[in-house]
Amino acid sequence: MADVRFFKLLLSSLLLLGAIHVNASDYRYNLYLGLGPIKIPAGTAHLYDSEVIYEGMLAVRTAMELNTNPKADKLFVLRDTIESYNTKEGESLFFKKTINEGNRHNVETAHYSKDNDRFIVNLDTWDMNTNTRTNHSTEWRPTRIFDIMSMIAFAQNIDTSNRELGSTENLPMVNGNKVVQQYLVYIGNKKIKADDGCTYDCMVISIRDYSKGKERETVKAYVTNDSKHTPVQLDIILSTGTSIKALLK
Repeated sequence: MADVRFFKLLLSSLLLLGAIHVNASDYRYNLYLGLGPIKIPAGTAHLYDSEVIYEGMLAVRTAMELNTNPKADKLFVLRDTIESYNTKEGESLFFKKTINEGNRHNVETAHYSKDNDRFIVNLDTWDMNTNTRTNHSTEWRPTRIFDIMSMIAFAQNIDTSNRELGSTENLPMVNGNKVVQQYLVYIGNKKIKADDGCTYDCMVISIRDYSKGKERETVKAYVTNDSKHTPVQLDIILSTGTSIKALLK
């Protein structure tokens, strides 16, 4: 079950590459479940954004919907909606994730603030079945704390033209009611054909973390080698031996 939750976090994160700083963007993806050489259609993802006024300031609101189909529902269910408010520069203001999985209906939120040299995030989880708060925590760091959107805004600005293979960025990122460490590693370039029939020149970013003291790769993201860094293909590896592929359509 933990694998599924981690997959959803990574899928959400990577699909949001290219979402910020793009007015009225609209991206759609096909999801596939990989069982060895077999690739089974697993559902769809829809990402869209717009400029809004948030607490008196101009911001970018991004929303994403993830939905698995009946076949994939037998293994895991995705009925999640994510919305995020960020400054035009990509800094996080507010984050909300609505989780609908069977009888589980939760809402996770993150509110950001600063106090002198400290970066603070207040994290809450609500059980919407009982309308009660089930978790609350406050974390701070001496450096900026990222969430899905601000991490992606940061990734969008990575210039790979002068980067060596293996160049790494370490980012503390919100995950539920805690802050975890993520590593973005540039590992080269490759041409990818998407479900829209087009072939894209992509840079390849490996997403890694540490589990039980060992570094592990969890995702390869193939994103366009331009200013948008639009994700064209995502390969997500689960410890169960299955894999998930998302292709731009």
